[in-house]
Formats: sequence, C-alpha cells, structure tokens
Amino acid sequence: MAPLLSVVVPAYNEEDTITDCLDRLTDQLEHIREIVVVNNNSTDRTVDLVECIAERHPQVRLINEAQQGLVYARCAGMDSAIGDLIARIDADTLVRPGWARTIVEFFRDDTDDRWSALCGRGEAYGVPLSGRFEKWKIALHPLGDRRVGRAVKEVPVLYGSNMVIRREVWKRIRDRVSMRRDVFEDVDVGLCVNDIGGRNAFLGTLTVGVSPRRMETGLRDFAGYMSCLPRTFLLHRRFGFAAGAALIYVPTLVVLHAGRLVAIRVYDDRTGRFTTSRPRRQTSSRVRP
Repeated sequence: MAPLLSVVVPAYNEEDTITDCLDRLTDQLEHIREIVVVNNNSTDRTVDLVECIAERHPQVRLINEAQQGLVYARCAGMDSAIGDLIARIDADTLVRPGWARTIVEFFRDDTDDRWSALCGRGEAYGVPLSGRFEKWKIALHPLGDRRVGRAVKEVPVLYGSNMVIRREVWKRIRDRVSMRRDVFEDVDVGLCVNDIGGRNAFLGTLTVGVSPRRMETGLRDFAGYMSCLPRTFLLHRRFGFAAGAALIYVPTLVVLHAGRLVAIRVYDDRTGRFTTSRPRRQTSSRVRP
C-alpha cells in the first residue's frame, strides 16, 4: 500500500503567499492525507485565509504554536502529523504538479526502507538569473554535486523548503534536533538522521518554487544568515564540512549575492526586463524567525 503523506506548513504573517501555497497542495489531495498549517502568532490575515480554505478542504488542519520561532512551529506540526511520511515546506513554497505523487511513489518503491528522508531542489520565482545562481551554488557547495539531474543520490543534509521524513524516523530524532535559532534547522535535521544511522536521499527532479525574499535581504544580513551553515556543521562535529562552508562556500555566495542584489534592484518582475528607470524595487526585510 502507498504510504500516507502529511504536509506541515509553518506560517508567520504569510497572508501574501499562504493561499497560493495551499491551493497548489489541495490540487494534489489524491496523494496527500492532510495539510497541517502551524500558525506561529500571525497578526495579519493568515489565519482567516487558512480557515477559509479549510472550509472547502477538511484535509487542511490549522494548529497554533505560541512559542515564537520556526523550529517550534516545525516541531509542533511534525509532532501533530499522522501520516507515514511528513513533508515540511514553507508557507511561500509553490509545489509543482505531481510533487506529492512523486514523494509517495518514491517511498512506496523503497521496499527495503533504504531511505529515511528525502529532499529536492528549490528555484526562486520572480527574480532574474535565478537558475544560473542555483548552478553556482550547487557547484560550490561543500556537499554539492554537479550531476544535479541524477535520479537519486545520498546527501547528509536536507532542504527545509522541500523535505520529507518518515514519521518513525522523526520520532527517533525528536529529542536530538536543536532548538537553537542560530543554526540551520533543516541541515540540523538531516545531520540528526545521519547520527542515528539513517540515510537522506536527494531527488533532482523533485523541485519547488521558493520565495526570493531571502535573496532580497541586505548584504550584511545575508552574510549573518549564511554563517549559520558552518555553525550547524560544528554543532554536529562535521569539521571538514564546516571548514569548506566557512572558507569557500559562504564567502563566494556572499559575493554572488552582492551581484544578485544589483540585478534584482533593476529588474522589473512585471515585465521580466531590466531597467534603470523604474522605482527602486521594494525588498522585504521580514524573514521568517
């Protein structure tokens, strides 16, 4: 029998994106058992929008997490999930058609339980040159693999905007995952899976659209954010990976980000063209806590 899939969506003031996110998920309810939206103290219309969608689709379930922070919302949602598989995406993630089916079939066919978790790629929408930057990130990452089109490969980390973990594996690592807010929670989860002898799969064809708002942050904030990567590796005593991230990947990505910021600020996402005559692009300083 095909495993049951739960999808967990942490949400903090996501009124601009939550409807598109959930609409794409509810289009795939044939392969999704439930969608758990975790309201993390939103003060905008997020809750109203989710409740409206839940009236039409009872598979959508809204819960609340009072302790502020993505790790707390994530854990509340994953603890609440009832599916054999628990996917975790962001509230501004746009899954592609067939996303849920691909996940269910991947684990259904894994009859030997070889894989404990699965992740795919994320491609930013609404920004210039996004695909080119993704290729550079893959090539430069200390865990990267240029053969991104390869069907399945093993990786030590997971990607939070597009990840799935078996529920029994989540229960085993629940007390291991860090609740610190200065590390990458998705990388931490993947390393915790490794720590118990589990294996993380990367499927190059499992791709979602992700928001560009992290790409629009200022250079200093972006550099501070990326410093979480080597810190996460150090937390798990992965010293080689930490060195590669700190000395090569993060500095190079910060330089690329500086160039990307220039491109973003002269890019008109309404026309898909570059222009120097339009008003300066309004960037979002709010990033999920």
